[in-house]
Amino acid sequence: MEFANLINEKKINLSSKDLRDDDLAVIIIVLKESKVLQELWLGGNRINLADGKFTDALANNRTLRVLVLGKNKIGTDGMKQLADALKVNRRLQGIHLRNNDIDDEGAKIFAGALMTNKSLQVINLRFNKIGDEGAESLAASIEENKILSQIDLRWNEISDVGAEKLADALESNHTIEILDLEDNRVGKLMRIRFEAIFLDPKRKVKQLEMIVALKDWMIAAKDEEIASLTTENAQLKSQVASQGEKIASLESNLEYKDSEGRQNDSVDGDGDSEKTESVSNKRRRCVVGNSTTNEGDDSGGDGIHWKRRFEELAFVVGSSRISTTMVSNIRNGSFRGGSKK
Repeated sequence: MEFANLINEKKINLSSKDLRDDDLAVIIIVLKESKVLQELWLGGNRINLADGKFTDALANNRTLRVLVLGKNKIGTDGMKQLADALKVNRRLQGIHLRNNDIDDEGAKIFAGALMTNKSLQVINLRFNKIGDEGAESLAASIEENKILSQIDLRWNEISDVGAEKLADALESNHTIEILDLEDNRVGKLMRIRFEAIFLDPKRKVKQLEMIVALKDWMIAAKDEEIASLTTENAQLKSQVASQGEKIASLESNLEYKDSEGRQNDSVDGDGDSEKTESVSNKRRRCVVGNSTTNEGDDSGGDGIHWKRRFEELAFVVGSSRISTTMVSNIRNGSFRGGSKK
């Protein structure tokens, strides 16, 4: 499973892939980040949901409408995690949990989630191990939940005792259109009662009214989602504008620094010229008491120091090329660079 291949899919079908919970890491990321995923099919695997990682991602998902988890290993432990997610999730409309070893305890936990869930319309619990106690818990949730429309309880272990509790709940709940109890231990008389409940003309009217109310709720939920997305969009625009201002400020600072640098270069260039001229002049001049004279000037004067020339010629003092008179003249300052003897 590659994240890049799944993140933009509206429907992901990974049924019968022998997947375990440890194999769902990519799917969990998709649940957290996808903006388009509507159906997720994970039936026929070995998923138990006990570690809570998948259900944590499901709880806050805003796009998924149908979740198929039939023929897995959910049981009671997985149902605890799933129920917690369903109490928070406000978008999931259909959940399929057939063949998952869900017994009365698991049904009670699931029923607790239905008390607060406001989005589920279709639940599939067939081929499990739900008995009368589980049916009674589900009946209590049906009395409170006015969103559910279809409940599939086929192939469980419900008798007339549990079925009666469900029938009583249907008397006060007019949104349920289908409650299927086929292949349970429900007697003929109880079946007749269910038929009478669903065929009651008053129920049909109530159902139409509830359908209109449900549509209004769905529109309100959609408006809320759009408002949330609009707010997020406005925040993003604000962040982009703020970043744009920062970039403009940085560019302005860079332009100022660049201009300042060019001015400094101009000043430094003039200074360098003056420094070069100064050094050149110094090299051409010698100190004469309190005044100066050019090194090439033959006009002498008292106090002229020929130290530099003396130092340049000191290494040849012992040479036959320089006379004692020349050395003496250098020392007393009367030497003017005449020819060698």
